[in-house]
Amino acid sequence: MNRSLAVQWAVLEQHFQHHAGMVNRFREASRDAVLGMWLNQTKEDGERLSQFERDALIERYCELFGIWPE
Repeated sequence: MNRSLAVQWAVLEQHFQHHAGMVNRFREASRDAVLGMWLNQTKEDGERLSQFERDALIERYCELFGIWPE
């Protein structure tokens, strides 16, 4: 395999692994929990969301409500 092509596949694999982690982060969160976390910008324990958690919460919000959060 061409080295350049191998690097491209590796980058793509890393992207999908990151995305899978985001989708998994709030997989079990209910609609009410997601809405509350979004409105307060906090996670389940009341601490501030990290950037990764914020992105993951957006993913879950879109999955549950079918729109981008406001």
